[in-house]
Amino acid sequence: MLPPVDIAYIAEELRRHSEGLVEAFEDQGGGADSDPQVLLQALNDLLDNLRPYEDTTAPLFSPETRSAQAGKGIRALGDHGIDLLSRLSALAGRLQLPQHSRGIEELALPFACWIARRGGELGYLGPVVNGAASLANSLSQPTELGQLYGQLTEIVNAVSPQISQDTASTDPTRPWRVLLLNRAIVATRSHEPMLMEEAFDSLVEYLPDEAAGFFREGMEQMDALGYPPRVRDLMQRYYDQWCEQRVLH
Repeated sequence: MLPPVDIAYIAEELRRHSEGLVEAFEDQGGGADSDPQVLLQALNDLLDNLRPYEDTTAPLFSPETRSAQAGKGIRALGDHGIDLLSRLSALAGRLQLPQHSRGIEELALPFACWIARRGGELGYLGPVVNGAASLANSLSQPTELGQLYGQLTEIVNAVSPQISQDTASTDPTRPWRVLLLNRAIVATRSHEPMLMEEAFDSLVEYLPDEAAGFFREGMEQMDALGYPPRVRDLMQRYYDQWCEQRVLH
């Protein structure tokens, strides 16, 4: 099941993880530079500051104060929260608590969606992409995967143009690239041609040099995993356009 995009839910999940983190930290002798209570308190303070804006009908900034500077403010809050979640997840990993680590990292997705729904740009994608990938691996129902696709699309649309329009980077691990590829995979697993088409067109637009490889591998998966005919037909169309025609020319 997908986590709700809800500040109260995120706070409750952090509370649920906190006991195990603090106990493991104390059992291993502690350390002032990595006390989970410091990160948990910082996250709780941030969430408390955001609670007044939990109502999706309430703008984060009034028309009088909305400005470029205000937009930077919500982005800063979002990036700060994602960073704190990432650091807490990493600490849980070092404390040998993999379930806590994974659960905390997965909270980065609903938190980022919350920020995106209130007009905030996203500049720190790594933990969000990792958390979404973990969630995707836990889902098997096409309906749930379709819902995850919707949240991933919210993230794609909120990504800072400095990231989405950067065509110079060739790092295969860059979060923007992984986000687009993972969204296309989730769309395929949702069995919804409309979602697939949207995700595939984004691949062609932003990752034109990698689109053919994705569609080639996608066609291999159609038979191996027994996808429905409507899914296979759409993948075949993109394969023919981006693989077969390029070979012929």
